[in-house]
Amino acid sequence: MQFRIDNASDRPVYLQIIDQVKRDIAIGRLLREERLPTVRQLAQQLAINPNTIAKAYRQLEQEGIIVTKAGAGAFVASLDSNLSKTVRKRIICEQIERIVVDAFHMQIDKPMLVDWFHGAVDKFNLAGK
Repeated sequence: MQFRIDNASDRPVYLQIIDQVKRDIAIGRLLREERLPTVRQLAQQLAINPNTIAKAYRQLEQEGIIVTKAGAGAFVASLDSNLSKTVRKRIICEQIERIVVDAFHMQIDKPMLVDWFHGAVDKFNLAGK
């Protein structure tokens, strides 16, 4: 797996790592039970502080996206989420609200935003799930 960090982005590095892991799982680039790079390996690859990687991995584990096994490393979790429906809804709704606020400030109208949303859903084949 190849990570890319955008140093010009205002998004913190640990969130960029989280975003990439989630995206790669969603598009099938990372598979269930696949091993992720170790904190040390990824820190060397990206030339960043290992604590940043550890923070991203901790959050991914808290969200049920990855599991860590002592001495073995971090692995993509089973897609059967341990998160309750209420927690999943809260997480997704918070993200949607941030997007809607950004769209408002960029003067993007509702039909265009909805069209883009449907395009993203189709891209990840969510309509069939």
